[in-house]
Amino acid sequence: MKKIDIIIGIRPDFIRAAALKTAFQDFEDTLDIRILHTGQHYDPELSQDILDQLNLSPVHAYLDINVIEGIGKLASIMMSYENQINIDRPDMVIVLGNSDSALACSIVASRSHIEVAHIDAGVRSYDPQITEEQNDMLIDRLSTYLFTSNEEPVINLIREGYDNQNIIEVGNIRADAVFANLGFAEDSNVLDRYGLEQGAYMLLTLHHDHVLRNKSFVISFLTMLERLSERLRICMVLHPKTLIQLEDMPEVMLDPGVNLQFVSSQNYHDMLKLLKNTVVVVTDSQGIQEESSVLGVQCLTIGQTTNRPVTLTKGTNTLLGFDVQEIEAKIVDVIEGNKIDGFPIDGWEGKTGQRIAKYFAEIE
Repeated sequence: MKKIDIIIGIRPDFIRAAALKTAFQDFEDTLDIRILHTGQHYDPELSQDILDQLNLSPVHAYLDINVIEGIGKLASIMMSYENQINIDRPDMVIVLGNSDSALACSIVASRSHIEVAHIDAGVRSYDPQITEEQNDMLIDRLSTYLFTSNEEPVINLIREGYDNQNIIEVGNIRADAVFANLGFAEDSNVLDRYGLEQGAYMLLTLHHDHVLRNKSFVISFLTMLERLSERLRICMVLHPKTLIQLEDMPEVMLDPGVNLQFVSSQNYHDMLKLLKNTVVVVTDSQGIQEESSVLGVQCLTIGQTTNRPVTLTKGTNTLLGFDVQEIEAKIVDVIEGNKIDGFPIDGWEGKTGQRIAKYFAEIE
């Protein structure tokens, strides 16, 4: 039986891995699928809540890491996964997306002459300042199998000189997760818990370093939110990293009230319900750009680039840049009814996991 490690470390990994694990159940007689948690997730309690929700518990193994930030985190994950491989060597390693866990375990697997498969390969914004972009490019170079979510990543990889035989266009595994969990999300009481009405609030998330380190932008943006909250209910989901950044900005004197609400990070079902019922989501999250397009929800992405351009051309996503006045104007434009209809995206129909699992089952 072929042993395959699926590496998870952060929330987006959990979501993708759950959909993939479900698809692999049809091949459990020939494939031994093991979920390995690196421990990278910032909140152990929330991490376990999401793992339980998505039926990923118990995982095959937790890696013992002792550093959670910077290069030390990469090194700690690498050393721990090398120890794991020495104890129980897999035949193949699957990494999902562009987390530090994915990069660290790809390096260890490659050095150990174990084939690596990268789910969501070839995504590019071509902004080298973004850490996730660096990770994506490095993981692709270490991978034997490059599974892409749509045509644009395929073109990126071909332009970069990858062999067509190693590129497999399968669709978006995140879409599988959305469709599999919508029913559970409907049962969530998160709207009642925060006093929100369907279609009558804006959802906001910010957590990427390339946005948060732009201090002048963050200060201006949050000041704008107070002004905007006079006409629209705003629910901002605060990642711990964002909260730390805000605590280091004494210039920000926010006065949360009924219309400007700050809530902690949510589990997957609660977050999916918040997203499905918002009038517009403003974000820097790659996953939310994808999920909003699957759900037909209006998404406004902060920044000048995205590594999910199909969400701009076919989905419901729009780039905002960093001009706060223009961002405010665009938000107002959307809540007043100027919306994008969006179109179905090929391979985002909820069967990506089946295609990936079938491919692995046929590899000799």
